Amino acid sequence: MNQRFDKNSGKNSLLNGSKGKERRANGGREWLKAFRRHRYLLLGGIILAAFIAILFPGEKSYQFSSLREGRVYIGPEIIASFTFPVNKSHEEYQADLRKARAEVAPVFDRVDSVAEAQLEHLELFVQRAGMVLRSGVMIADEVSRVFQEGGIILSEEDIVNLMSGSAGGEGGSQENRRGYQLRAIAAAVEKLLRESYTAGILSVERSAFSPLPARFSIRYRGLEVFENSEFILGLHELRQQVPEKLRISQQLDDAQSKIGYKMALAFLSPNLIYDQAETQTRMEEAVALVPLAKDQVLAGERIIDGHERITREHIEKLNSYAAAKTERGEGKGLISRLLHGLGQWGNSLFILSILLFFLWQGRGEIANAPKQLLLIALIVLLPAGLTFLVTQLNLSPLLIPVAAGAMIITIFFDVYVGLLYAISVSLLVGAMRGNEFGIAYISIFVSAMAILSVSRVRTRNWVLRSMGVVMAAYLLSITVHDLLNYQSFQEILRDWGLGFINGFISPIIAYALVLLLERTFHLTTDMTLLELSDLNHPLLRQLALQAPGTYHHSLSVGNLAETAAEAIGANALLARVGAYYHDIGKLEKPEYFVENQMRGRNPQEKLTPTMSSLILQNHVRRGAEMAAQYHLPPAVSAFIEEHHGTSLMHYFYQKAVEQKGEGAVPQDEFRYPGPRPSIRESAIVMLADAVEATSRTLRDPSYSRIKNIVDQIIDERFKSGELDNSPLTLQDLARISEAFQKTLNARFHRRIPYPNQNTDDEGE
Repeated sequence: MNQRFDKNSGKNSLLNGSKGKERRANGGREWLKAFRRHRYLLLGGIILAAFIAILFPGEKSYQFSSLREGRVYIGPEIIASFTFPVNKSHEEYQADLRKARAEVAPVFDRVDSVAEAQLEHLELFVQRAGMVLRSGVMIADEVSRVFQEGGIILSEEDIVNLMSGSAGGEGGSQENRRGYQLRAIAAAVEKLLRESYTAGILSVERSAFSPLPARFSIRYRGLEVFENSEFILGLHELRQQVPEKLRISQQLDDAQSKIGYKMALAFLSPNLIYDQAETQTRMEEAVALVPLAKDQVLAGERIIDGHERITREHIEKLNSYAAAKTERGEGKGLISRLLHGLGQWGNSLFILSILLFFLWQGRGEIANAPKQLLLIALIVLLPAGLTFLVTQLNLSPLLIPVAAGAMIITIFFDVYVGLLYAISVSLLVGAMRGNEFGIAYISIFVSAMAILSVSRVRTRNWVLRSMGVVMAAYLLSITVHDLLNYQSFQEILRDWGLGFINGFISPIIAYALVLLLERTFHLTTDMTLLELSDLNHPLLRQLALQAPGTYHHSLSVGNLAETAAEAIGANALLARVGAYYHDIGKLEKPEYFVENQMRGRNPQEKLTPTMSSLILQNHVRRGAEMAAQYHLPPAVSAFIEEHHGTSLMHYFYQKAVEQKGEGAVPQDEFRYPGPRPSIRESAIVMLADAVEATSRTLRDPSYSRIKNIVDQIIDERFKSGELDNSPLTLQDLARISEAFQKTLNARFHRRIPYPNQNTDDEGE
């Protein structure tokens, strides 16, 4: 017995093992199918996380970036685990660099040959000019020529003064008095030149140095001395002081000083030549010696304790501590840096998984659409990139327009996806700011309010409405956040201003990007639907003129579809607009459709059932062509193709069966081309189209008859499989039926007959 039991137990074990392997194999196949179904979502999330990981700050740590001076530190005490230097702030370091550059004395080389040459030229000029002035025959043109050769331009008045010799001695000839006057002027000029060349004349103006250094370095014959910069002038400054220097000498009158000024300008030239290369080298050496650190924290020293008020010194020490940790990590080699990058990628993917998972579970149609996933990825990268820029430029994170992306996502998709986006991106922004989750909480709240402001875009002033909502949300969230962090009133006012700026620009950014992305990705927003709902659209006006029965039928279907869509939470605007255009294909042959036929005239009676079915099928194909011709968006043109699905044209099929027999007529020839409705809105329009057309045949539209006809049509479409591709549930169908009945009962309500009124004139 035991042996049989062992054998049986062995067989059972083998059987259970084979079943376990089969279950594992089936589970593996299910996972493979799920991966193939959602491969775009999974691969896209991995790639997007990699892009965002690149935007994380890598050159330094932002571990303590959320700390603010004056707040209370909430957390455990921080003890230095190693000795590290306390770095200067960016402003302090830049100030020290400027100071180091300013302390470097500009280097000049003294060239004595310049002074010697200019004084020699002056002496030769005076000799030639004196010979002309002392000559017996005096010609003004000759005097002017000599001075011009010396680079001196004299006026006629100057020449007359020289030729008069009035400033000479009392005795002697006119020629001697002229020579005496020239020698007096030349002596004053020579004295001025010697003094100027002795002090030195700069080859560049002092204004070229900002700020002006206290000293200049003068190199001369292998020696280097430092001179006070106040007493050494450039050529331009010196020329401006020459008239005053000549007057101070008290040897010349105004007329002679004027001539001497012009002579001095001709013989002044820089003799201190600026060595820019040497000066720049010395500045670079001085800058290199400026230390980055200003203090040191020893290993084991407490940096900050819990519940301690944060000071500027605390922030500097903590930021230096974080930077030192990063440097020590970078010094560990390539593997350490790769692991750190892997951690950033994992952090990004972990946060993005909130968005990815709930898209997978709740919005499968988006998760399987590469174009829509690409759109979401681009809008995720927008605030991520702006966060990177804001961090690099040291700006406030309150300027990051997370709400703009949330509004865009909501306008393109729905509130559910918009809220997922807001939560994920707000957490990403906080992580990229060094786990600064205060801005994450503010962004989530503001984005949620912004999503509500665009959840139902029914007017074109939604931008202004969203501005007010986002500004108010920032005002409230910033106030609560800053009060919790002991912010001063001035800081709260500053944050309010930043919030108002963000609240103003976010809806504008959203509006601009929606217009751009809508065309790029061929998606349909409520703004486009609002434009298409205008009854003055060329297609609708043409429908009203050429097929008035179809036009009024479409409007009635739109009312039914909108009410039903609202009842189940679908896009009521899309359902109404889709209903308006679903029958535009009837414009080609409007007289072949019963709602457009005059009494007693039905062209269908002259046609065979097969030909009639072709005309009905053709209105779907022709409608799709007209939608492309008038550039209707795909979301609207889908209603034209799907509003009949693949349903059977019962009247013409039965008529053909009566003529040819049951087996001689294939049903496929009497079915619409399809496809079947793929979204809730187009399925609602299919049902509304059939209900509206059938309700017009009711002679006595009582409540019970309307209920029976509505339930019958919905039941028939459900059983025939026309609703299989749509996400409608049985609960949705029940609500749709109630909405249809309510609308039809309101239309066919009985009116009170007034006295002397003919009952034949009683309207509907």
